[in-house]
Amino acid sequence: MIFALFDSVAQEYDDTFTNTAIGKLQRERVWNYLEATLPNTSINILELSSGTGEDAIWFANKGHTILATDISEQMISIVKKKIKRLNLTNNIDAERLDINQIDKLSTSNKFDLVFSNFGGLNCLTEDELSLLSNKIRNILKPNGKFISIVMPDFCMIESIYFLFILKFKLIFRRKRMQQVKINDSIIDTYYHHPKDFFKFFRNDFTVNNKIGIGLFIPPSYLNNFFKNKLNTLNILNKLENIFGNNDFAASLSDHYLIDLNIKQ
Repeated sequence: MIFALFDSVAQEYDDTFTNTAIGKLQRERVWNYLEATLPNTSINILELSSGTGEDAIWFANKGHTILATDISEQMISIVKKKIKRLNLTNNIDAERLDINQIDKLSTSNKFDLVFSNFGGLNCLTEDELSLLSNKIRNILKPNGKFISIVMPDFCMIESIYFLFILKFKLIFRRKRMQQVKINDSIIDTYYHHPKDFFKFFRNDFTVNNKIGIGLFIPPSYLNNFFKNKLNTLNILNKLENIFGNNDFAASLSDHYLIDLNIKQ
């Protein structure tokens, strides 16, 4: 079962991504966008594939109310421990939920924002994404937003790395579904060009914006390679901030942020 796959990495997720130099830089780009986009007043947020709750905590510290959901019981367990430790129980609720079952939420509340970070939606098939569009629309308020961070079908800096280490067959690996190994298990992962991804949601949403997340900041699996090259990472981050805020960058980055509004 897919939830067991993510249960197996829950305890190490913060060490292998959240708290790494690359993980922090990529998440900082997402947060900077949200900071500039979301209202200063409190809003009601549903987070899909919340992982260990770093984004939920950030939202809560900005005064928002969040329902953090994830398919992994272990991930949700970690979120609940963080909520209690940080005294954020008034701002964050957490429950285990499969993305495909968001129409079965334990609450009937409507949301101002549905948010999914770092490739949770890349685990869904095309049919599942098509069905998700209307489900998300139905739980949003009339002027609601859907912001997700998705992995595209080509990553420039990843391909340069594979070229550098002479692994030519991997340069275009994202052009097809990949069976990604998680500990001793495999999960099917699907990559989508931003235009192709939007096709699943165009009946219910319009595009507000797209930006790159990882045009120059490398993928997280290269963290060991860069952990002693922080000056290089800082230079790459500066290049990212200059050149990454457009549609073209979105199609070439490790991830892209796509900001959708409900179609009126």
